[in-house]
Amino acid sequence: MSGSTIVTYLGNAFDYKQPVEMKYDIRDIAHSLALTNRYRGHTRVPYSVAEHCVRVSRECHNDPLAGLLHDAAEAYIGDIASPQKKELGWLTGDVFHSFKTKERGIIQIIEKQLRIPELTSRMESAEVTEADKRMFLTEVRDLMPEHSVFQDEAGGMSPYIGTIDPWPWELAEHLFLGRFDELIAKEYGNANT
Repeated sequence: MSGSTIVTYLGNAFDYKQPVEMKYDIRDIAHSLALTNRYRGHTRVPYSVAEHCVRVSRECHNDPLAGLLHDAAEAYIGDIASPQKKELGWLTGDVFHSFKTKERGIIQIIEKQLRIPELTSRMESAEVTEADKRMFLTEVRDLMPEHSVFQDEAGGMSPYIGTIDPWPWELAEHLFLGRFDELIAKEYGNANT
């Protein structure tokens, strides 16, 4: 790595200054998210962003593809923990705005390259937002130590029924890719594969 460029799993160069020139590949996204732990790794056992995305997708009955890809930009720019996002927004709105703008821009490029119309706006739908929030509540219940900080996060929502038993990263990657192929075929036929 040098300057503003990183190299992806498949050997693609991602330049933070020029993300539009990047070749985005779903395999890079799946691999990176499968090796990225949620909650900065503070879960009882490893739990990947890829698994989270598959689980959210399964709860999005109207737009499961948007649910699957809602965290795709994290494969390239990582994530900022929600409490930190709130703090950055309060302290320096420019930092938070800059990060959100970069994240949205990457999703828009992925949307174009993978030929998934309106992915950016679809990911911000009420359905995806609710599924993501309820999955958060489920993950907190099953994977995090009990703490009063989580009590105010529910906002009238409840966790999903069923217990999360995290998958190995290899399985999370495999299931993410399989879900993507299934949903692309269902939504677009073989046009995107």
